[in-house]
Amino acid sequence: MFSGDEDAYELWEVKFIGHLRINKLHDTILPESDGGVDDEDLDEEKNAEAFAFLAQYLDDRSLSLIIRDARDDGRKALKILREHYLSKGKPRIISLYTELTSLQKKSTETVTDYVLRVRYVCL
Repeated sequence: MFSGDEDAYELWEVKFIGHLRINKLHDTILPESDGGVDDEDLDEEKNAEAFAFLAQYLDDRSLSLIIRDARDDGRKALKILREHYLSKGKPRIISLYTELTSLQKKSTETVTDYVLRVRYVCL
């Protein structure tokens, strides 16, 4: 299961692709450049099955990243996860936005402590 730790994503992905290989689904989820089938030959049923496997091995936060844009599309879901965890562009902004909007002031926390915690998230 993937924990959501960015540093562990690449290793987790290798293990997950290995799991898909055992289940004969790896060529469905991988892009053509990585040994997968091209988009024209993509079996939609296998792609949906690959998504189902993927969803079972993700933490809630990672699943929420893909559920709206890639439901039942394993290939697209893997692409979104790769962009989020391995790149520094737009997905990082989305991640920061998600984290900031989920922050809540604790009842035992002063406003100053809360603002400092928010600032720490932004760094």
